[in-house]
Amino acid sequence: MRKVSLKSVGMTLLAILVMSIILFPVYYIFIVSISPTSTLATTELHLIPRNVSLNSYREVLFGLSGNSIVTNFTGTIRGDAYVKDGRLYVTKGVMTGKIKYGPFTGAVITVNVSNIAFAVNAPVAKGTLNGKIRGLLTLTELKNGGKIGFAIIRDVTLTEGKVGNINVAGKMQGYIIVRGNGKASFTLLGKFVNSTFFKYLKNSIILAGLTVLLALFFVVPAAYAFSRMKFFGREHVLYFYLMFTQVAGGLGIAGLIALYGMVVKLGLYDKLPALSLIYAAGSVPFNTWLLKGYIDSISPDFDEAALVDGASYLQIIRYVLLPMALPGIATVAIFAFIGGWTEFILASLLLGQENQPLAVWIYTLLGGIGRGIDWSYFAAAALLFALPVFVTFMLAQNYIRSGLTVGGLKE
Repeated sequence: MRKVSLKSVGMTLLAILVMSIILFPVYYIFIVSISPTSTLATTELHLIPRNVSLNSYREVLFGLSGNSIVTNFTGTIRGDAYVKDGRLYVTKGVMTGKIKYGPFTGAVITVNVSNIAFAVNAPVAKGTLNGKIRGLLTLTELKNGGKIGFAIIRDVTLTEGKVGNINVAGKMQGYIIVRGNGKASFTLLGKFVNSTFFKYLKNSIILAGLTVLLALFFVVPAAYAFSRMKFFGREHVLYFYLMFTQVAGGLGIAGLIALYGMVVKLGLYDKLPALSLIYAAGSVPFNTWLLKGYIDSISPDFDEAALVDGASYLQIIRYVLLPMALPGIATVAIFAFIGGWTEFILASLLLGQENQPLAVWIYTLLGGIGRGIDWSYFAAAALLFALPVFVTFMLAQNYIRSGLTVGGLKE
């Protein structure tokens, strides 16, 4: 009894050691993500962080640095001005604008302006301008502290205003370049809407979600047909079905060139549904094998009973197969989701910048491998990218375990 206990303890300790080695990279990247400095850029190794900071996660989720924002705004303009020859000249003033998302304020911008002109229909006047404006803001760089690194304000209209006692209204001539002479203060809602992370997260969710739906649409009927129906060359077709994809995968770059050419010729470049269809098509052979093995473990008696009751094959799939094969179907869905979520090469090749998923965006954070990379920011982004896959796997682990094992059992 004691010998068995010692053996059990030893195996447990060995398992803990192996898991520690396997999970150490994940732990270390987590330490990097909560460190206030980029620890990968130093020769020191800290397994327990001395100072913990969530700034990297905050910057990933709500950071706006380098993210282009093009939006309308409304606000006010105040300052020294005069009217002459049908033009309102603002010699020195302050322009304040609000960016609204529905009824909620997303950001407030304040810009110092000088020597700008509006075309107005008003007599000569001089004094202090107080007016209401609307316009278009293009913000391409926001520095620390909310200072605007670079922005362009155009299509500004003075909707109503006064210079002294003279009413003025009109459109601004030209545009304003803001380079260090303004500030932008974003609310939490504004940061969420304009966050680079959430923009690419949306693309990843659409891409992976469509991949799952399309994969199930093709895999479930195919697996049922190969498992239940008898037709000429079934076994040969099934083996060819799988082997051809492996040979095609080995063609590598040549296959990518052909695929890129076909996508462009068909006008499907930079289309998320088209890429989802390609992902789903690539996952069909293996997942068909996987689900067929699971369906083989379900007794055909259920199908025969449904046929006797007058059910069609589609009704059998819907009302008999789907409920009983749920673990196998869930496994297929998880594999399709992971494939659509993590794939990088095709996404970078067949999608433009605006439609690229998180996997491509994270790669662009590297720039060039070197000491100039903000590793804490990169580590936080990588862990947030991996989190949905981890959560999905944990929630569906029972389905996955039974889906992978039951198909291999024989009665």
